[in-house]
Amino acid sequence: MKATAVASASGTIINAIATGNGSAFGINLKVKATVELFDDGKNNIEGVVKDNPKVKPNLIKRCVKNVLDYFGLNYSAKVITETQIPIKSGLSSSSATSNAVVLATFGALGERIDDELILNLGIKSSFDEKLTVTGAYDDATASYYGGITVTDNIKRKILKRDKFKDDLKVLILIPNLKKNVDVSRMKLLKDYVEVAFNECLIGNYYRALFLNGILYASALNFPTSIAIDAIENSAVTSGLSGTGPSYIALCYEEDVEKVKKALEKYGMVIVSELDYRGAEIIG
Repeated sequence: MKATAVASASGTIINAIATGNGSAFGINLKVKATVELFDDGKNNIEGVVKDNPKVKPNLIKRCVKNVLDYFGLNYSAKVITETQIPIKSGLSSSSATSNAVVLATFGALGERIDDELILNLGIKSSFDEKLTVTGAYDDATASYYGGITVTDNIKRKILKRDKFKDDLKVLILIPNLKKNVDVSRMKLLKDYVEVAFNECLIGNYYRALFLNGILYASALNFPTSIAIDAIENSAVTSGLSGTGPSYIALCYEEDVEKVKKALEKYGMVIVSELDYRGAEIIG
């Protein structure tokens, strides 16, 4: 019993920490998970993070365990993940990993694909491993479904699904900055993030993304000038993703090199695309 699944990274439009409401969009950077199950009654789960051997496999093992526990099975398992997503960068690597592993486990079991259950088991796994503050339902749904999702993270409800009106490239800056997750400072932003969220609800995603990024970058002591530099050099929008340290910029293909050059002075830049496929079983 074996299956392989992939899930996508996501970028932030609205970070949900301040208000409980969020929005994210799929990025075509993938996590691939292969799960093999053994009906031996031993419940021994082995995990391998193939391209990041220093990363503990706790999350991927927890995902498999939670699926097996849900179905009341004492199988052993081996799970292997490979990723294109920079870890701990604000690009939903944990959500994408959880989605891919849980979906692959369903595939290996031959169980009917239940999207809501898969998302909830993935989020439970991230909570169990203390990798999320809000449950990251916005990130998880954008990773799982692709495209834009607008969510109530507290109720785990999708308020809206959408696509960008333009065909854009995604530039991701991984700057040489130390990550700083100060939840109390982020929650001070509630009234102002609600303004950005309202822009998101009416479809002004570029404006919402920029406003959100400026607010959270200010609260977390990240530079606000990075997003402005990107826009000055023809990006449609730009802002901090998640709780950083990565920044995202959206631009037209003809402007990629100009935006990339503006961002490269701050660190490594990855050029990618919007993702509308989401998570799927492959092979």
